[in-house]
Amino acid sequence: MIEGMTVNYYERIQKSIDFMEDNLENDIKVEEVAKEAYMSVSCFYRIFFAITGYQAKEYLINRRISRASKDLKEEQTRVIDIAMKYAYNSVDAFSRIFKKITGCTPSTCAQGIYQYRFERMNVMEKYFASVDQEKLEQYPDIKVLSDLPQMKVAYYCFYGKNPESEAFLVMKQWVLDNKIDYQNGDYRIFGYNAPDSDATAEEYGYEVCVTIPEDMEVMSEKIRTKTISGGLYAVTSIEPKGNLGEEIAHGWKRFSEWLEGSKYVYGEAQWLEEHLGFGDDFEHLGGVDLYMPIKEKTKIEELEIIEEYIDPFTVATYTATGRGAEVEARKYLFSWAKEQKIDFANEDVRIFAFYNFERINKPDYFYKLFIKIPENMNITDDKIKKEIFAGGRYLRRQVKYKVNGPSWFNFIQSIEQSENYSFGEQPFMEEYLIKNQIIDRETDIIQHMPVMTTLLLDSI
Repeated sequence: MIEGMTVNYYERIQKSIDFMEDNLENDIKVEEVAKEAYMSVSCFYRIFFAITGYQAKEYLINRRISRASKDLKEEQTRVIDIAMKYAYNSVDAFSRIFKKITGCTPSTCAQGIYQYRFERMNVMEKYFASVDQEKLEQYPDIKVLSDLPQMKVAYYCFYGKNPESEAFLVMKQWVLDNKIDYQNGDYRIFGYNAPDSDATAEEYGYEVCVTIPEDMEVMSEKIRTKTISGGLYAVTSIEPKGNLGEEIAHGWKRFSEWLEGSKYVYGEAQWLEEHLGFGDDFEHLGGVDLYMPIKEKTKIEELEIIEEYIDPFTVATYTATGRGAEVEARKYLFSWAKEQKIDFANEDVRIFAFYNFERINKPDYFYKLFIKIPENMNITDDKIKKEIFAGGRYLRRQVKYKVNGPSWFNFIQSIEQSENYSFGEQPFMEEYLIKNQIIDRETDIIQHMPVMTTLLLDSI
């Protein structure tokens, strides 16, 4: 591995292609090519095919025959000399593969009647969009994948505590039972949080999927199929060293930092974790590529932050602490609201939360949930507190709950770098725009950031 550098698998495959191109006239082994890509042979076969659409040996043969065809036509060189030049031990072996690839004999090509062309591949130019040079220098590990194709997948989703291992266990059994050739075929293995679950909760859903051919039928009580939409993605690689889970979390956070000041915002497609490097028993041995969906900013998205002043209002609150605090608080306060016949569809009802997000999943983590109520409403439940939300000056923006965490990080960073605002003393608000008692990844939320303007600061 290159010291101090994280290289995504597209770059590794390009490095292997460059190595083959430099050795078209030499007898090289696939182990040498895989080594250039920092992969095991089995992993290399699978990833090379997934990215290029060709088996590695197939690519090498096609490039040699393409070069040989050009030499035969332009240089009028003897067939035996060309065969030896491109590492073939005999004219017969060379002629057989030449005719199989091109449909004609080397002698026909030498007469200038036909030339076979198979161009050198540059996967970085093919798949990746150009990035601002300053961003590239600051984040050399993050690339923009211009068009990830849509993929048909077989998948299994498990809900519970630490669901990743359980989901992988079921998919492993299906892959082995069905003799899926995940090492060498057109198969890729992805994982992601279930679209309808909250990964900050103690129990959530995680899906593991394997790409499959369009015409493949899946006959299983547990395994389902669907299509994952492709599109524009930012990509980075996580190496299998240290605590992989912590490194993955750091990678997602790094995406948020990269987005700040870029020409992109979060996209609507599925966030993906591609697991790479699997052994004979489907055990994960390699690293993980992270795919964050993005889209180019529009004028509306660039102007999405709005300043507002919130007047004080009366709220009912419930506070929970520790792991799973969100689930506990929502369950209790929403149940109370239902008993009080509070209609979430009423535009006067507002639901929002305040919590110490930097302590999520820690013992001292707290999650305080609020519901706006009439000022004269009487509360008899000892666990529900009646308070006045003080209000104040805020900046607001609307996002999907699935990008809530990274979006807050960006929001905070933008205030830290702002020349017009500084943080206010009042609590932030995370408001849920719901008409029922369900909060999921597709829920619209408004992030309210407390601020003071520089004008106010100068007068203090």
